[in-house]
Amino acid sequence: MEETAVKLSDLNRLNRSDVSDEQLDAAVKDLFSYHPWDEEQINRGAFVKEKLAEAYKALILHVPSCPSRTRALNALTDARMLANAAISFNGQV
Repeated sequence: MEETAVKLSDLNRLNRSDVSDEQLDAAVKDLFSYHPWDEEQINRGAFVKEKLAEAYKALILHVPSCPSRTRALNALTDARMLANAAISFNGQV
């Protein structure tokens, strides 16, 4: 009997009883594997990177140095990484 693949978007909702070891292994391996981008993804990633870089510079130039600014800068770095993941997996994660 062939097992259905686990969708990456469902990984965080899975319970142990919902998935076989093989399904979980395959889904996690895919999640942590390199996914080269096609031309469209490269263009979307470049646009997002440019806009987040502009926001980063704006915070440095116009917001006083303090713990809140540091958190805002860190949030932009996190946003970039999360956007990359969303682009890589076409919105599945």
